[in-house]
Amino acid sequence: MPSFKETYEAIKEDWNKGEKNFNIECEMLSEGMQVKCTMGAKPFEILIDAPLGLDGTNEGPSPLLVILASIGACIVAVTKFWAKIMDIKITELKVFSRGHINLGAIFGLDDSKLAGYDKLEPVVRIKADAPKEKIEELMEKVFSHCPVITNLGGASPITPKLQIRE
Repeated sequence: MPSFKETYEAIKEDWNKGEKNFNIECEMLSEGMQVKCTMGAKPFEILIDAPLGLDGTNEGPSPLLVILASIGACIVAVTKFWAKIMDIKITELKVFSRGHINLGAIFGLDDSKLAGYDKLEPVVRIKADAPKEKIEELMEKVFSHCPVITNLGGASPITPKLQIRE
C-alpha cells in the first residue's frame, strides 16, 4: 500500500490516478429503523438507526448524526492531509459538529420549511507548531477542499433513481 506522500506525488504527476468511485449498500433491517450500511473492500459495516421516540431501537446513530460525524471526520482527515502538505505538526485537533433541524419538516407538517439541517456549524479546535497565520491558511485550505463540506454545500447534484422490484 502506498504512503500518503507516494499517493500525493502520483496524483500530482498524473491527475487520472486520483479517480475513484465509492459505493455503499444500505439495507433495511427488521428492527425499528435499523439500516445496515456495508462499504469498502474490507468491508466495513455501520448500523444506523433512530432514537426510540422516532420508532428506532437507538442501537446506532441516526442518519442525521452520521451527517454531523461525516463533517467532523472529513475536516480532521483533510486537515491531516494539508498539514502534511504544508509541513505543520498538529498536536491537538477536535471538531465539534453542530446542526439544527426541525423534525416537523421531515414529517411534512410544513412544506415551506427545510426537511434537513437549516444550520450546520462545525467548530474546529486545533493546536499546532505553526504561527496563527499559517494555521489560518491551513484551515482555509481545509474548508475549501473538504469533500463533505463541498458536497453538503450543494456542489454535487443528487439524482435518485428508483428501481421497483416485483
